[in-house]
Amino acid sequence: MSYFIDTKYLNMVSHKLPLFKKKKTDLWNCRCIICGDSRTNKNKARGYFYRQKNDMYYKCHNCLASQHFGTFLKNLDTHVYQQYVFERYSKGENGPKAHTKAEEFVYQYEKVEFKPKPLLETIATKLSELPDDNEAVQYCLTRKIPRDKFNGLYYITSVKKIQDIAPEYSSIKTEEPRLLLPFYNEKGELTGVTMRGMRGEALRYIMIKLMEDEPLIFGMNNIDKKKPVYVVEGPIDSLFLPNAIACAGTSFSKLESLNLPKEQIVVVFDNQPRNPEVCRLVEKYIKLDYQVCIWPCSIAEKDINDMVRSGSKVLQLIRENTYQGLMAQLKLTEWRNC
Repeated sequence: MSYFIDTKYLNMVSHKLPLFKKKKTDLWNCRCIICGDSRTNKNKARGYFYRQKNDMYYKCHNCLASQHFGTFLKNLDTHVYQQYVFERYSKGENGPKAHTKAEEFVYQYEKVEFKPKPLLETIATKLSELPDDNEAVQYCLTRKIPRDKFNGLYYITSVKKIQDIAPEYSSIKTEEPRLLLPFYNEKGELTGVTMRGMRGEALRYIMIKLMEDEPLIFGMNNIDKKKPVYVVEGPIDSLFLPNAIACAGTSFSKLESLNLPKEQIVVVFDNQPRNPEVCRLVEKYIKLDYQVCIWPCSIAEKDINDMVRSGSKVLQLIRENTYQGLMAQLKLTEWRNC
């Protein structure tokens, strides 16, 4: 009977809940009124009402608020809450006897200390917490990713789990496990993730954007702006360099959001002298007067990770082959002819 009452009162206040709708039996959804849900996407709704035994509970997958429906109702509408308390107690829902004098009782919920997990840890596990025989850990060890980076990398058992924190990505249908790399801004806010296939999937990376107004730059939460900043293409490549970030592709226009002097930035594209687009971009950033790494012709590997696996001392290579201005133009000409 108590669940029936909870449902009745949820429908009574549903007009106060943005984007309220019934998803399926015993599950309702709305924009979270506790945290306001997404500030940039007004169609996001990550608050859920669900049944547990004979009671209703509320949980938000954005701020991770979790509470009994009565607590939620009390904070939403005290007048309706008083009616709710009266009805539950008059029907004897919270005690061994039916209560006819509901006004004599104070409706109390058990106070439980709630320590929410970080958002990502509700759907994935840090590599640093997994055994060495885990598929993602083995993948990273094979690629010689330093163990001290494992605390910032995650293993997700099914890519569809990402819908728990990003329901708008309902088009994702596959369920394979992947290596998950999170993107944060300088404030430490999660802005997106990329999920790397480990089993030869045709789609190697699945990119998820969580904050529309934030550029996706991997490693922004860890850089020291007082030191040289290395800017590379791939997030995995950035793990092998100190104070490095990755643009997750060749969209180096994101450099403008760094608010750093050009002399503090070292641009490091992949080693693809036969790729016209990469050569065009290298030339562009030389003309913009950035310091740019031009790989020597003796290096056959395409990216930093491959160079590390072949035994190259990548940081030393970059430092010895970083140029600017006319010298960079000269080295670019040589590189194109490698």
